[in-house]
Amino acid sequence: MDTPHASSNYKNQYGPDYGKSWIYFPDGDGVPHIVNLTTPIEQQDNRSYLRNDFNDDDVEFRFYKSGDKENFTILNEFAEAIIEDEKYFMLSNKCVKIITHGWRSTADQPVVELIKNAYLETKNCNVITVDWSSIADSIIYSWVANDVKTVGKKLGLFLDRLYDCYKVTGDKIHLIGHSLGAHVMGAAGNSTKLTIDRITGLDPAKPLFEERELSEKLDYSDARFVDVIHTCGGVLGVWSAIGTADYYPNGGDPPQPGCGSLPRIIACSHRRAYYYYAESIRNPKAFPAYQCENFVDDRCSVNGYMGEDADRRKTGKYYLETNSQSPYSRSTGN
Repeated sequence: MDTPHASSNYKNQYGPDYGKSWIYFPDGDGVPHIVNLTTPIEQQDNRSYLRNDFNDDDVEFRFYKSGDKENFTILNEFAEAIIEDEKYFMLSNKCVKIITHGWRSTADQPVVELIKNAYLETKNCNVITVDWSSIADSIIYSWVANDVKTVGKKLGLFLDRLYDCYKVTGDKIHLIGHSLGAHVMGAAGNSTKLTIDRITGLDPAKPLFEERELSEKLDYSDARFVDVIHTCGGVLGVWSAIGTADYYPNGGDPPQPGCGSLPRIIACSHRRAYYYYAESIRNPKAFPAYQCENFVDDRCSVNGYMGEDADRRKTGKYYLETNSQSPYSRSTGN
């Protein structure tokens, strides 16, 4: 078995300060913006490191019944009964998928819509999408990064209320987040009184998170099973293995196949994580993965699948290749 390379193979073409003092970071439409990474936390407009002054409507929880991707009901932060048929929620949720976005994005953009629709069209699950765009929309990335823990704690309290009001236990809950949203889910899993069954991190954001405490970012202790898909590792996404199982499609770093010219290479590669994941919901065997980097070697066999059908008994690092465009699966069964 080959020894996985210790760091991203990405070839930086922007100079020594790139990724340290500044970086291109994409918004929800994939448009890269220059992000300053050097402003000290304590000097950021006199804002406290962790805000406690969110309004009730700063984070919106949208509840979708299984099989209905068009209509949703807004739940308040206490998960109180603004669902007309409470018994439906209590009795029908064999699983609850909760999905969120990252910086300068919303629950109406592909990062959430693709995954939400795939679940509602193919699985017998209810879905809750978390829109924190009124916070995430700030052009100052560092402000948003600093608010991640508080957003996650707000979600954690919401999960507690789901149990209090509707007896939704942690073993029914699967949290899914992209970029900064992955760390929101980690903070939620860390703060809720429930033991969350699964968290999926889709290229969890790297900038300003490498030195954060574990309670402020996603790690393997935040749920019973934490699977992470790395697609822009070492640049926009974390490179190190932080989950129970970590998947490195096409090496896990940019450029992902089909991603074009600079600076869109890293933006495209960062987004690939949620495209791969959405495809895996519709085709759970789409992405066979190998626990050795040189998986073309005949001695290396499939050790499971990346995405929705990830084997909870598998741990460690996994590798695979994808196509350059949809369908991304290279499996002969696709």
